[in-house]
Amino acid sequence: MPIKLASGLGGAIGSDYRSSVNRLYCVEFNGKVSCIDLIPTATVVTSGTATIPGTYLFDLDTGTVSPTGTGIVPPYDVFWHQQTTVVRSMDPVNGAKIVNLGVVSFTSVTHGELMGLEYNTTPISANADASNKLVNGDVFAVLTTGGNYAKVKVVSYGYNIQIQWATYHINPRYRVLGTGYNQPEDIKVSADGASAYVTERSGNFLRVNLASANRGSATVISSGMTAPHQIALDELHNTAYVVEFANPGRLLRINLTTGAQTVLVNNLESPIGLLMTRDLQFAYISEQTLAGGRVSRIRLSTSNREVIVSGLTAPFFMTWADAEETGILIAERDPANRVTRINLTQSPVTTSLIAAVPFRPSSVSVMAVSQLLVCSDQEINQFELTAYDSTGPILLGIGHVPVDRISRHSPVNPLTDGYADTTVDPGYFFQVKDAPFGGSLAIMFNHDKAFGDGAHYYKLTVDGIEPRQSFGDYKWNHTSKRFEFESTAPSASGYYRIRPPSELWYNHWMGYILDTSGLTKGVHTVAIRLFVSQTAASEMGTSAAPGRSVVVQIDNSWPQASIDEIWHDGVKVNTCAIVDSGTDAFTFRITALDAEQHLLSWSLSAMWGDNKSKGVDSDSYTSHVSPAKKWGGISGMVPVIAPSPWHATVAGDPTSKRCAHTFYLGIWDRVINGWNYIHYADYHKSITLMLP
Repeated sequence: MPIKLASGLGGAIGSDYRSSVNRLYCVEFNGKVSCIDLIPTATVVTSGTATIPGTYLFDLDTGTVSPTGTGIVPPYDVFWHQQTTVVRSMDPVNGAKIVNLGVVSFTSVTHGELMGLEYNTTPISANADASNKLVNGDVFAVLTTGGNYAKVKVVSYGYNIQIQWATYHINPRYRVLGTGYNQPEDIKVSADGASAYVTERSGNFLRVNLASANRGSATVISSGMTAPHQIALDELHNTAYVVEFANPGRLLRINLTTGAQTVLVNNLESPIGLLMTRDLQFAYISEQTLAGGRVSRIRLSTSNREVIVSGLTAPFFMTWADAEETGILIAERDPANRVTRINLTQSPVTTSLIAAVPFRPSSVSVMAVSQLLVCSDQEINQFELTAYDSTGPILLGIGHVPVDRISRHSPVNPLTDGYADTTVDPGYFFQVKDAPFGGSLAIMFNHDKAFGDGAHYYKLTVDGIEPRQSFGDYKWNHTSKRFEFESTAPSASGYYRIRPPSELWYNHWMGYILDTSGLTKGVHTVAIRLFVSQTAASEMGTSAAPGRSVVVQIDNSWPQASIDEIWHDGVKVNTCAIVDSGTDAFTFRITALDAEQHLLSWSLSAMWGDNKSKGVDSDSYTSHVSPAKKWGGISGMVPVIAPSPWHATVAGDPTSKRCAHTFYLGIWDRVINGWNYIHYADYHKSITLMLP
């Protein structure tokens, strides 16, 4: 189920999630720039130390002890209950709720963690014997009668119990930062977080200081556009890119200093969403055409335009699904009301449903590995894509791939085990079939279960050997009120600390980043060992226990791509040659191979003239799936279906036979690092056709 973060909004459209402050910035069509703090800020209501006498009550909202020892009266929150000389308990009263955290660091328990706890009305047992839970150093949390959150530490246990406490009032998640905008469409925040760039439907591109974000304080950088929509910000080169929602519409580059506009692409049909690749070679644009919604890929150096997805419903803004740019998440508006993933690693490109969302979604942001933020018309929601059971295995999986979606038999079959297959669950957002692993693998570890079982340290082994590699993640700092990068390194003896429930980490299940570059190709076993302390004698069970290991098939080799020969009428055509006689039929000798037979797909296409292109031939593993999980690709003549060569002629396009042609070959193998495919190779070769 989604988590509703805000409702009653004035048409939430463009958004920008900033992980450094765990905040989503957005614009609302009724003229507002606003934000949502994923972990709301808080103010300290009261704090200090106090002594609660036996049979007395304590009010955590005001920091006061009951004036008498009798009667459970408002507004007190806890009752230090003395039933006999031995039987004692800390009871929540007057509607307050309580939960015990155990002996943990009082200072490291944040208001964000307090909000996420499961409170109840069951008293905490504190008997004056060995069963006592409120020992010195124990921390418990209280949801107070006033609706605030408190953490309480036992400083000194006794008939009169001494405590240290801090009570937090949680501020609203949603805040309006500025008003007065003229139908704002999108927002992108600067790298330093101090300012934001906004497009207005009226034709303006603005910059505003977020500390004073009303429209009257904004600077108009560029104007005169027709309904500019999604922004792709490139501060490194002092530019921004926008598309105009018009027919015809344009892709524009804007100088952030002068506001000068450069037209990069004309004749777009109602473009609305825009993504630029990291190398700035390609633009992905969503269009709401009369024939339906589509997404096109445009090579900026040639303006060649290729429709990669069609049949979408009112497609809107887009975002990269991952840092490697192997997929795109796009919002589709009513009546579809969904978020769709466009898989760029497949040939042809495929799509899959990620989530059904509330009415009229406009933008989607990736918050974490398994979490999305979606701006819909009236509300903003957080979606959990993957939910692991804290009572399940210790080693949960690799990246997006759960451990039970990686093939394994007993005994292990080195030829067919260790491959990821999530296609058995068609609704899962990360679809891979018979995929080996390579690169750096994110080992997902069940810290919650391990800690709950009494473990405090762990070791990771690969085939029984400890690699002892450091890795990093973001951890919430309650003092600075932000996520801060923290490196995790093993101790001198190779132990890693299990994260206690009191700590908030950005990647909750992260347990290790395994560099596989030094591993041989083939099957390897990754396993976890648990320890109570940093001693071998304290090991809990063994790494052979169920749920402690995973088998992975490692392949760090790259596929090979080349266009070896171009043939025309039985004669080989040299590179850059001019073909000015004969038929329009061509064949090609290509190499699209993977030495380990882990090929995913290959595609050969032709490009020429004014944004013209035509496919030559393609193939993918989906046509070659077998129990052996092997497909090496092709080394030979294509098109494969003989005797049909590729014909250059395109009806109605005389340039298809009289123009320079470049042939592009691109191939992927199936190797993943748990997040995405990682091996891609390409090749191109050019000739000129001047056929009669």
